Amino acid sequence: MKLVSENPYRITGLLVGATAKVESRQIKRLLKYLEAEQEPETDFNFPALKEIHRTVEKVEEATAKLTLSSDKITAALFWFYNGNTKTDEPVFDLLKEGELTQAIITWMKHSLNNEVSKSNASAFHNLGTLYLSGIMDELNNNAFEQGISLKLKFLESDFVQDFKILVATDEDYKITKKELQLLFLNQVQNEIEISGVISSDNFLKILSKQDFSAKVDFFKGFVQKPIEQIVRKIEEIKKKQKTNPENAGEYGSDLFETTKDLVFTIISILGETDIKSITISDKLANEILQCSISFFNYFYETEREVGEIALDLNEKAESIALGSIVKARINESTPILIKYINQRSEREKIKLIKSELEFVKSNLERFQDLPDTIFSAKDLIANCKPKLLKIKQIFGSTDKFYLNLSSEVVQNTQNMIVNTVNKEMESSNDFFSSLSNRRLEKIKAALDTTFKLGTFDMDTILKSHYTKNLDGLKLIAKQLGISILTPKEELQNELRRTETRLKEIQNTTYLKLELLNTQNEMTKIKEWHFLRIVSERENQINKQQQKINSLIKKSDTEKTYQTTQQIKIINEIKTKIQNAEY
Repeated sequence: MKLVSENPYRITGLLVGATAKVESRQIKRLLKYLEAEQEPETDFNFPALKEIHRTVEKVEEATAKLTLSSDKITAALFWFYNGNTKTDEPVFDLLKEGELTQAIITWMKHSLNNEVSKSNASAFHNLGTLYLSGIMDELNNNAFEQGISLKLKFLESDFVQDFKILVATDEDYKITKKELQLLFLNQVQNEIEISGVISSDNFLKILSKQDFSAKVDFFKGFVQKPIEQIVRKIEEIKKKQKTNPENAGEYGSDLFETTKDLVFTIISILGETDIKSITISDKLANEILQCSISFFNYFYETEREVGEIALDLNEKAESIALGSIVKARINESTPILIKYINQRSEREKIKLIKSELEFVKSNLERFQDLPDTIFSAKDLIANCKPKLLKIKQIFGSTDKFYLNLSSEVVQNTQNMIVNTVNKEMESSNDFFSSLSNRRLEKIKAALDTTFKLGTFDMDTILKSHYTKNLDGLKLIAKQLGISILTPKEELQNELRRTETRLKEIQNTTYLKLELLNTQNEMTKIKEWHFLRIVSERENQINKQQQKINSLIKKSDTEKTYQTTQQIKIINEIKTKIQNAEY
C-alpha cells in the first residue's frame, strides 16, 4: 500500500515519535546528501519494503506533512514506532538488512495469540504495518487481512493513548479512540478504491470479523456505495426484462448473483430491522420476482417448460426479502408455479412415450407364443430395456405405471428362464453327474440373463421372487462349478488383484542386489588403507558414488515404468467397471 511505501516518515527516514531535534538533524542530513547527488547513509526508510527513490522535492513535501499533529497521526498509523526498545530495535536492524521473515517471526512472538499490553502494543502496530506494506503478499495470501486485524486490535487497546502522546506535538490536539479508528479505516478505504488491492466487498467481510469501537459508525457510512450499486443494477434489469421478457429468467438470475453478496453484507452490517436493509432488500427481491413472473407468463402458452426456472427465481427472491408486502407477493406466486411444475409430467407423458409403450406391449404379446428358451428371454429384455429406460426418464423410477410395465417384462422373462432350467433338470435322472458342455453353457446363460434382469426396476413382491429364483440358480451353478459372480464383480476382483500388485511394485526396490553390492564396495573404499593418498581415496569415493547414483536412477526409472504400466491396467479395468451394466 502506498500509505506505507510512500509514507512521509519513510521518505524522511524517521521512525514515528522522533523528537523535533532528531527530525531536524535527519532532514538536514538527508537533504545534504540528496543535493550532492549522493546515496544517504542508512536510516529508517527500510528499502526492503519496496524500492524508494528520494528527491529533494519529495523530502521537502514529506517534511511539510509532518508539521501538524493531525498529519503526523495520519502518517503514523501506517509506519513503525519504537514502543519497546528490547523487542523493536533488533527488528528494525533486521528490516534494514532485508531480513523480513525473521522480523515477522520476532514480532509475531509478541503479538500472535496474545492480548495487547504495554510491552507488546508496538509489535501489533508494527507487524500490522509490515503486512499492509504489500511486501508479504507473495508469501501470505492473508497478509492484508492480518494487517487490518493487528492494527484494529492495537487501535482498540488502551495503549493507543501512549501512541497518540508519542506522535502529537500539539498539546491541544485531541482525538478519540473511535475517531482514530475511523481515520485509519477511511485512509485504507480510499487507497483500496484507487489501487484495487482488494475489493470493497472483501474489505467489508474482513471488517465484519473484527471487534472495534468504530465498527457501527464506519459500516453505516460504508453501505451507501453497495446500496447505490444494487439500485443501478435493478434499474438496468428492469429495462431489459420489459424489453425482452423471453430472457427475463436469465436477467433475474444475473441480478441475484451480482447483488446477493452486497445485500447480505448490508443486512449483516445494519441488521434485518434497519429501514435501509428492508428497503433495498425488498426492492431487489421484488425485481427478481417480477423477472420470474414476466418469464413465466411469456412462455405459459408455449411448449417450453419454464416452471422450474421461475420457481428458482421465486426462491432467490424469498431468500432476500425482508418486508411483508414482497413476501406476500412471493407466497401468492409460488403455489401457482409449484402446481404448474407438478402437472408437467401429465402434459408430457402421453406425448413422449406413445411409441415406446406400443413397442413393449407388442413384444410382450409376441413373447407369449415363443418356445421356452434362454435366447427368447434374452431377446425380450434386450429389445425392451431401451424403451423402458426412455419411459423411466419420463415417469420416474417410482412411478406405479412404469413399475408395473417393467415388472411385467421381468415376470415374463423370469418365468421362461425358470421353465427352461426346470425342463433341463427334468430331462436327466442324475442332472449333476451327466453334464455336457451344452448343459453348462445353458445354465451359464440362464444365470447371466437373470443377473441382467436385476438391472430392471420391479415392484416389491416381484423383487422378492426374483431374489429367491436368483439364489436358487446360483446354488445350481455353484454345484456345477460355474462362477456365480456378475461380470462387474469379476472385474472388481480383478481390480483388487491389480491394485495389490501396484502396492507390491511401489514397495519393491529394483536392482536391490546391485545397489547393495555397490554400497558395500563404497564401505570398503571408505576404509583406511595404508599408503593410499587422500586424493586417490576421494577420487575412488566419487566414482563409486556415481555408480550408486546411476543404479538408484535406473531403479527409480524401472519402478516408475512398472508403476505407470500397472496404473494403466487399473484405469482400464475401472473403465470396464464403469461401463459394465451388471
